[in-house]
Amino acid sequence: MDTFSIGLLHVPTSLCGEESYDFAQSAGVSDAVERGVWGHDDHGMDLPERFARDQATADRGFVLGVARDGGRIVANARLKFPLRDNLQTVSVRLEVLPSHRRRGIATALLAFAERQVASRGRTVIMAWSDAPVQGGEPTGPVLVPPTGAGSFPASEPSAVLALRSGFELVQVDRLSVLHLTPAPAVLDGVGRQERGARAVGSGNYELLAWTDHCPADLVDDYSLLRRRMSTDPPLGGFAQEEEAWDSDRIRREEDRSLAAGASKLVCAVRHRASGRLVGHTILQWSASWPAVVYQEDTLVLEEHRGHRLGMWLKAANLGRVLDAWPSAERIYTWNAEENSFMLNVNIALGFRPAGHTAGWQKVLA
Repeated sequence: MDTFSIGLLHVPTSLCGEESYDFAQSAGVSDAVERGVWGHDDHGMDLPERFARDQATADRGFVLGVARDGGRIVANARLKFPLRDNLQTVSVRLEVLPSHRRRGIATALLAFAERQVASRGRTVIMAWSDAPVQGGEPTGPVLVPPTGAGSFPASEPSAVLALRSGFELVQVDRLSVLHLTPAPAVLDGVGRQERGARAVGSGNYELLAWTDHCPADLVDDYSLLRRRMSTDPPLGGFAQEEEAWDSDRIRREEDRSLAAGASKLVCAVRHRASGRLVGHTILQWSASWPAVVYQEDTLVLEEHRGHRLGMWLKAANLGRVLDAWPSAERIYTWNAEENSFMLNVNIALGFRPAGHTAGWQKVLA
């Protein structure tokens, strides 16, 4: 008979002393689960980075639940909840060691998570789960979201648990990867795309770039772009409201990212006539996994589309990667399967499919 126990684990105030031991165990579970899904460590995180990213902030609360088997932590429930916007939502991630699955731990952790959500007056749970693919669509029976775009393997244990627990599949994202070797050939292709897009857009627009800290004279415009990024891309069926971004939040995020050992390359496009920023893109690199880069936001305001600005932004920023981070070997990005425009931009830049991420949502009674 299983005798696992579930409870809260408080994130320590430092990584020194006894209080950090359990947190390190929990972090090890997270990395082991990622490794089990993907077969590699590219989506892992070293302990100092995870410690920095799991701290509560003025913008986001964090709750960590764990399952213990004989005192050893074998599973996590990681809850994040916005504090300045989207006050009805909580995102939940369940992580169970492969050696401890099919014992009811995930079901018990989810019940724990739902109690935490309800106790905070929240009603919408968002969750994501992953499945690798070797190009193309999943094989075997699949689930298709209401958008009709993309699919997710129905046999994945995460899908079985989600549907059994009252979640709805509301979106499917494609994970894509760009391998940076051989570098000359890859960068030559990126450079061709950049030059072609620049020839179309540069008459009325110009690019600006920075590393880690947004220039003070641009931070208000950049805040608007980050707000629009929260609702402008396809959301599937997610109950997402616009996020509250301002200059203070920009600075808090920059400081938190640097504290986690991360660095960001940002490229923005400015409309010459108005002098306003109308688009941006972000790449992130971490010292804890120096071969891996993540392509994050890319946005062009709707009223400025049709000038190849998205391609220009992304290609120009990709061209900065190896100068800034010579150890980089791979770039990962996620896009909603219904976001055909951005997927086509990624394909033209050399990105290829590597997996699918299912977006799940449950509305509590």
